Parts: sequence; C-alpha cells; structure tokens
Amino acid sequence: MGGLGAYPKNFCPIYSHRRPISDGAHQGYSLELDDWGRPVLMLGTYEGKTEALLSDEKIELNKWTHVVATYSPEKGMVLYLNGKQVAHKTFKGTFSIVRHHEEVPKLIGKSRETQRPTGTIRPEGTEKSLTYLDAILDELELYDVALDAKSIASVYQKESKSLSTPALPKRKFPSGPKSPGIFRAVNTTLKYYPSWDAPWAVDKHADVVVQFDESDCKFVFWRGTSYIPSWVSENGIFFNNGFNEGWNAHGSCEPMSDKKTKYSSVKIVESSPARVVVQWRYGLVDVVGNFAFEDPQTGWGDWTNETYTIYPDMSAVREDVLLSNAPNAAHEWQESMVVMEPEQRPESVLEYGALTVSNIDGESTTYSWEHNAPKLWPEYPKNITNQIVNTKAKYKPFSSLRPQDIAGGIDGGQPQSMDLYAGEQRRHISVFPWWNHWPVAPRPTDGRYAMVADRGSHASLSHYFWNAYKTTDRSMSKIMLCGMTNDNIESVVNLNKSWSNPAKISLGNNTSKAYYKPEEKAYIIALNKQVEYLDITLAGTESSPVVNPAFVVENWDQRDVTSLTVNGKPLNDKDARFGYKDSLNGVDLIVWVRTSSKDSVDIKISSK
Repeated sequence: MGGLGAYPKNFCPIYSHRRPISDGAHQGYSLELDDWGRPVLMLGTYEGKTEALLSDEKIELNKWTHVVATYSPEKGMVLYLNGKQVAHKTFKGTFSIVRHHEEVPKLIGKSRETQRPTGTIRPEGTEKSLTYLDAILDELELYDVALDAKSIASVYQKESKSLSTPALPKRKFPSGPKSPGIFRAVNTTLKYYPSWDAPWAVDKHADVVVQFDESDCKFVFWRGTSYIPSWVSENGIFFNNGFNEGWNAHGSCEPMSDKKTKYSSVKIVESSPARVVVQWRYGLVDVVGNFAFEDPQTGWGDWTNETYTIYPDMSAVREDVLLSNAPNAAHEWQESMVVMEPEQRPESVLEYGALTVSNIDGESTTYSWEHNAPKLWPEYPKNITNQIVNTKAKYKPFSSLRPQDIAGGIDGGQPQSMDLYAGEQRRHISVFPWWNHWPVAPRPTDGRYAMVADRGSHASLSHYFWNAYKTTDRSMSKIMLCGMTNDNIESVVNLNKSWSNPAKISLGNNTSKAYYKPEEKAYIIALNKQVEYLDITLAGTESSPVVNPAFVVENWDQRDVTSLTVNGKPLNDKDARFGYKDSLNGVDLIVWVRTSSKDSVDIKISSK
C-alpha cells in the first residue's frame, strides 16, 4: 500500500534491485512510477534487453493505493492496482537476476542514477539530480512466487476495509494567520509541510510578512518563493511582479534559480502605523550559482536591491536598483506571475479574461485567454501604464508605470510598454503558460512544464518595459507602483496620476523646502526649525489628483502629533496615521492621510 503526495519528476522506483543499463548489463528488476504516476515493471533478461510493462492507469494522489507487480515465465509480467489487473505482457526471453560484477544495492523510493526531470524546457539550465518518491509506503512485501489474481484481489479486499486517508500533510502555501487588524511588518519563519521544511538550515525570523488592518490580504517574502515577494489575496491567491533577470551560457540568472536562497535576503527597514518599508537583496545567479556579468578580476556579478515602500491602503512603490558591471545590457525587470499551491492550476485562480489594462488617459480593455492566447503585442490601448490581474478573489493585484517612463519592446517600429506572454504555451494542458520548476522546487532547473496540479507551480501573463528612473556607470534603477485593489481600473488610473504627476505642494509656515519623492510615494518636508504645526496645501487637479498622500517630515524629533485636519475637519485614527523613523541626524515623522480630491486639499498637522 502507498499514498502519493506528488508525482515523481522522472521514473522513480517503489522498489528496485536492477542494475543500471549504464553498467553494461541488463539484470534484475524494479517496480517504478513514471512522472504521471503510472506503475511500470522493468525486468532485465539474459538476452540483453530490459523489458518494460507500463500501466495506462495512474495512481491518484492523497489516496491509499494497492500496487502489485508479478512475473513468471508462464504468465509473463502483470500489474495490478487496487486488486484489479491493469496491464499484462509476455515476452520471449529469460529473466536475469543480478549477477557478476559488483553487488547492486536495493533501493526503496529513490532513483539509482541522476536524471533531468521529464518536461525539462532548457537542458542547459537544468542539472541532473536524484528523484525521490513523495509518498507514504506501507507493507512493502516481496514473494518468491507469482501471486495469482484471486489472491491479490483477496488481499486488497481485506486490507481496504480498514483504510483511512493517508496521513499526508496539507500543502497550503503559508502567509501567516488571519490578520489581527494591525498594519505592520513581522519577522517570522513560515512553515509549509514537514518534509519540505526539514532540510532548511534556518531558525527564527527567516521570512517577512506584511499584514494589513482593513483586509486579510498580505505581502509575503517567503523562502519557498526564493523571497520573490507575493501579494496574497484574502482567499490565499499568490501573485508577484517578478524580479531582475540576466542570462549566461548556463541559462537564466535570477532569484528563481536560487533554490536555497544562498544569494537572497530580506529585512524590515521600517514598520509603523503610517507605512512599512522592506528591502530584498538578491544575486542574479543561474541554478549552479554562477552570476550574470561576473567580473573575472573581482568575482562580483549582478546584484539587485528592491525596496518596497508600503502604505495602509495596500499600495506600494517598488524601487528596483540593479547593481551590475553591465547595467545597460539586456535584463528583464518585470513579469506578471500567479503562483499556485498543489491542487491549484491556472484556471483555478485566474479568470479567462485574466488581464485588464489601460493607459494614463483611461482607455482600457480586458484580454482573454479562453479561446485563443492574445497576441504578443497588445493592439489596444497604446502606451499601457496600468494593469489589474483578474484573479478569482475580492482583492486583485495591480501594477502601474509612470507614463513618462514607458518604453521598451518594439512592435512594427512603435515602442510598446507591455507584451502578453506568448511563449511555452500548451493549450491542451492549460490555456495559460504553466510551469513547476518554481516555487518550492529544490532541484537545479530553470524550466519545467507542469502537466498536473500536483506541485507548486506558476503561470505568467505579461511583461512591462520602461525606462530607467536613475542610472550610473554601475547601476540602473526603475520604479513601479503595485498593490491590491477591490476597485476597477479607473481607480488604478487615478492612483497612478497622483503618483506619477503629483499635486503641487506649498507650505504656509516657515520651512526650508518640500518636494515629492516618487520612489517613496511621499512628499518630503525638510524643517529648518522646530514648528508647532505644519500648514500643507496640495493643489489637486483632474490630471494631478490627491489620493491618500504621505509625508516624511525630516528632523521632526520625537514630538507627538496632537491633531491632523483636512480642510478644517479632524480625521480619526484610521484615516490619519503617524510613525517615526530614526536617522543618523535625528527623528523623522511619517504621516499617511486617507483623502481623495481633484481640488486643492489643506492639511494641518499640529504637535505639542
């Protein structure tokens, strides 16, 4: 009896005492499972052949299954599942026991030789590795005679009466408990399931979870996704905007290839009621740890620092700083990916009309994968700056570019800011592109097709292309807006306008300067002296609306805010939030205000 948690990535023995053919001999036997979960019996013969009998029926996951294989010269090879014969084969030849040469160890649940996973897409980016059964095995028995069909059916009927569900742990991607109603970032160590967790050499504080107080959405930096940060909906659907990617002769150089997070780390920079800041640092490495654009003299290759400035309304700015010997060389900066746990497939978490896009003028459309995959270059609208990914959730992930930054791919000579994922599609399997070489996949591969929903997997929808925000001879940075929304694309357009074309700020009392910092989505106010209050006017317009503005007041020191009013009206604690940030020069005040307007807004902050 056995209970299977996932199908093996290649042929893997249940039991094997068969000499590998690479030894130059066909000897012994094995009962194995293939990557579809179909049993196969293999026998070596004295005539120099390996005979194989493969079942057309496969084992169901998470259920006890009775698997029997027999061989006799008279009846040949026979396979049984749950007491019933499912395959039979006779052959001319004589079974050969393991003999001569060195002894062959007997193996249970482990391949004898390393091999690439079936479904490998890029062999140059995939190392060979051992394959193991992800299963519970019980009562493995060997006989020196071939049992007949009646005996096998009788044994199954007797044992099946006492069967329960196999004690395989639930494989749900972790994002922490239900939100306690506090907006904050928390260091924690997220648990997946015991056999996956066990090899990790981590202790406390291995992961970071950002919780929100007005929804049960999360923003999660987890080892299982190589710390690639995921927006997680209220019903547990994971989505991310990718990462920097380079390439070398061995394949993709990206955090997705860093299976053990040797070159990836995350830390909380700020956590207050007003905002959270998290930094993720990673190396652009292939599956064996070689860097993109490595300098042979210094040994340094490509690294990236991504800083996320996150606000209570579940909006955030991603500041992506590529540190490279060749920052202007080809790199990928964004990919829209939904991430699925076992038992989920792309159609489980995505609407067929998976992507709603618009430009800054509000022209919008929804692209569907239902009947045909969309064209590589979307025809409408031009100059896309916003997208909502239509997951099967109340809160859906969005992302935006500043219109002044868009550029990139070329369609008929015209610059385009987005393409729709057009590669590696197999519509007979899924209408969406679908892979399972990542996440939670420890083997060194950067490409494997998913066939069934037995493992963690991902699907991709689009790429953004846009210009640099800042550059040096050794770096390039880009910024984008992202987050979660339960509203429509028009609301995302409005939020983008407030970020990319912010309302002008003026100050009514004596301060040194004020300016907008798009990489923080915040106005910076530098005090030249201590003041009891700040009078702030934001000149909102149709093209520069005010949407939930944030302020960083430098050198405020540790003074309590006594009140905050908007257009003369006080706000409650949910709509006016404050925090403090220590710097080397003093203490800064962080303020977030919930207010929206296309007219001027007067904000007054008072202190003791």
